[in-house]
Amino acid sequence: MLGQTPLPPLGTFEDYEIFIQDMAPLEAAAHALIKRHALPDAPLTRFEEGTNVVFALGDTLVIKIFPPFHRDQYAREEAVLHSLLGKLPISTPEILHEGGISGWPYIIMTQLEGTLLETLWDTLSPRNKESLLAELGLLIQQVHTLPTQSLEAIDSHWDRFMQHQIARCVAHHRAHNLPEGLVAQIPAFLEEARPMLFKEHKPVILTGEYTPMNLLVKEMDGVWHLHGLIDFGDAMLGSPAYDLLGPAAFLIQGERALMRTFLTSYGYRDGALKHDLSQYFTALMLLHQYSNLNIQVRIDGWQKRVKTLHDLAELVWGF
Repeated sequence: MLGQTPLPPLGTFEDYEIFIQDMAPLEAAAHALIKRHALPDAPLTRFEEGTNVVFALGDTLVIKIFPPFHRDQYAREEAVLHSLLGKLPISTPEILHEGGISGWPYIIMTQLEGTLLETLWDTLSPRNKESLLAELGLLIQQVHTLPTQSLEAIDSHWDRFMQHQIARCVAHHRAHNLPEGLVAQIPAFLEEARPMLFKEHKPVILTGEYTPMNLLVKEMDGVWHLHGLIDFGDAMLGSPAYDLLGPAAFLIQGERALMRTFLTSYGYRDGALKHDLSQYFTALMLLHQYSNLNIQVRIDGWQKRVKTLHDLAELVWGF
């Protein structure tokens, strides 16, 4: 019986991490959903990455099951997937079924073709990296022009979100082992950036996920191009610049020419690429809800190359 699927009402992430080590109840839940929706008989393969339970069903479908305390992630992913479908030059998953099983929300969606950019970025030629970043800047700009009227439920209420992030910023980065000399500079640095952080703006769809772990590419005539975008559980409405952080940290890695290509493709003019803008971007990096600069700033030995947060801004952004 579907109602007997062994998914408990877990209340904490710690309990969840222990529970998901056992594949049997997770596979039982997936098979219950396959039966419920008369899905095709195909191999079931679990993706190890990510914070939710995700299975590939053959090579055409994905089953994503969210623990009860991630119901907000389910709601965000469901809303944004519906909003983006068919509106971009690249593919996004299509929701085929959604609902709940034993109190755990789920989405069954199409599986996109392509290769995760994370698996090959370091092997690409400089020219192919540049062309991909130009495509990515344009893609983000296109997402940011989409209407948001049906997405009020995922509005981050930007000023309130920023205030919350500022209040916890020092403790957060100390806990993540940011060098203490930089941690001590955070309050003054954020205060300098405050007018930009709270500048009035029109909220846009922020996926928060323009990272190589969520971008799919395909090769055509020896050149890799963007092909798909996945994972919208952290999506919200807010300030456009927030979405530029992932590509800068994970892909551009301090390469100034690549940064200029990316930002001008997004829509910035060359004349706007000045230090006050890099300070604003760096403040957002510090305030990102998942900020962990020791992991996310992919520039070798950067901790020994900077003495101030202004040095870090110049190193990462290049201006």
